[in-house]
Amino acid sequence: MWTTRPPGPRFVAYRLFGLGTSMIAAIYRPIAFVAAAWLCSAAFAADRVAPESPTPWQVDKHPFAAKRANEAFSGFACGTSGMCALAVDEGRQGAFMRIKGERLVYVGEPFTFSGVEKELDAEAAAVDGDYFYVAGSHAAKRETCCDNSDSRRVYRLTADESGHIGTMAHSERLWDAMRGLPELASYAVPGDCRCDRAPGRNRIDIEGMAAANGRLFFALRAPNVEGNGYIVSVDARALFEGGDLRPSLATVRLGANKGFRDLAIANGEALALVGPSDAVSPADYSIIELRGLTTGVAVQPRELAALDLQNSPRDKKNNPIKPEAVTALDATPERFRLLVLSDGGEDGAPLVFNIPRKP
Repeated sequence: MWTTRPPGPRFVAYRLFGLGTSMIAAIYRPIAFVAAAWLCSAAFAADRVAPESPTPWQVDKHPFAAKRANEAFSGFACGTSGMCALAVDEGRQGAFMRIKGERLVYVGEPFTFSGVEKELDAEAAAVDGDYFYVAGSHAAKRETCCDNSDSRRVYRLTADESGHIGTMAHSERLWDAMRGLPELASYAVPGDCRCDRAPGRNRIDIEGMAAANGRLFFALRAPNVEGNGYIVSVDARALFEGGDLRPSLATVRLGANKGFRDLAIANGEALALVGPSDAVSPADYSIIELRGLTTGVAVQPRELAALDLQNSPRDKKNNPIKPEAVTALDATPERFRLLVLSDGGEDGAPLVFNIPRKP
């Protein structure tokens, strides 16, 4: 085990469990790595950034089988071809979309995830080359803490330019991989319909996903353990085709009652959308840069900005929208231009934020 302390008011502790000749090689072995950092200090307060416009982008209406699906956008990721995968956490369907100007248009009809009996509880989407990925939450039902085995699936899809599915494969191996990590073992348990028993509502809950360098990264909204959040990564090909998953774990200091809501890759860097870790605790939504996450070096998280949602749309009950998905539209040396979709807002209430980059 070794610890580095870079100059400045923030530092990262990085621990490797296992032997390796380099940090890059280590990440691709069956190990767990831990990175923890203070996201902000008195000397570095995060900026509050309002959207470019409080008026959301237009979104084409599209009929999903689940009634609330159009208000439950939970994952969104776009590939180099311009095709985007949309995950919704209601029902058993997903969809493909494209960005046209300041508008989201559907490509083809909604598709159904094979093998799901009731609800996938899809919470995350990612794209890597020709593959689209959608992940279930792997969580027990939030209201009852009862089991939802349907949610413990990750799907890999291909599709043509018209949105017709070419191939669809799913894997249930991630659940066992998380159970094999000591830090998560007590939280990767089936729901027993008893929310009063530890870890209760703090059980595993995947909310974000990104793909890079042949690996899939799963960002957890819960558990939050003493202010720490978690990101699990596995070998993408092995997850669906067999072989060693080489699971790794990053532990990131987020603060009390905060959890990951989504991941995105922008200009080679991982960006995290962070918000409340549960449904009752108040917490800002913010964008955090996770330098090193995708390359296997010590993860260096830095809070770039808090999202100012004061004048943003509200849901049908006049509650604030809940940002659930983020994708990068553009990146310059000065800023990341991000599209954020929210749960509770009509058709995701897409808003654009210009997030300043920091040297």
